[in-house]
Amino acid sequence: MLTAVALAAGASVRMGTQKLLLPFGDEPLVRRSVRQLLDAGFGDVLVVIGSEHEKVLAALAGLPVRHAVNAEYDTGMGSSFRTAIEHLDQSKAAMFALADQPFVTAQEYRAVLDAYRQHAPAIVSVRYGDVTAPPQLFSRAFFPELARLRQGARPVLERHRDETFVLDFPAELLLDIDTPEDYERARSRLSSPSA
Repeated sequence: MLTAVALAAGASVRMGTQKLLLPFGDEPLVRRSVRQLLDAGFGDVLVVIGSEHEKVLAALAGLPVRHAVNAEYDTGMGSSFRTAIEHLDQSKAAMFALADQPFVTAQEYRAVLDAYRQHAPAIVSVRYGDVTAPPQLFSRAFFPELARLRQGARPVLERHRDETFVLDFPAELLLDIDTPEDYERARSRLSSPSA
């Protein structure tokens, strides 16, 4: 089984409100992001939730996903990796995605999945211009390392560069929504004809 993990546990401190519940298009941001993972063709989607987890879960109502609550979400992203790994017993590989990257769509997630299926690398990583950022797919052998992370997966990627298949995505897709300014910029891009 191949699992897509949506990391959706953060407290949205810089936003001042739970950003994943903000409307984006005609649905909450978290629902849009998780729907893209489902549309990409993963048979199993796990959503790691934490801050305001009941409201976030309600925003996902009706979607065929599993969820896991990260009670230690305020200690850093590493706790979400640990929570995910605890729920990946049946998975031979997992792709980790951020729920606040609204312009990474099913097409990009499917490219990561296809790269793994076609080339069978240990890791699939993504580069946006000069920046390496999620999604990232790891085969099961790396789950113990991921479970020891304090923050993001960069240390694992750096240690295993020679085992990594790298995909290049357009730099403009790399927009995390962390602040009110990010949100307004993303909304205006979504409403523009070229979005």
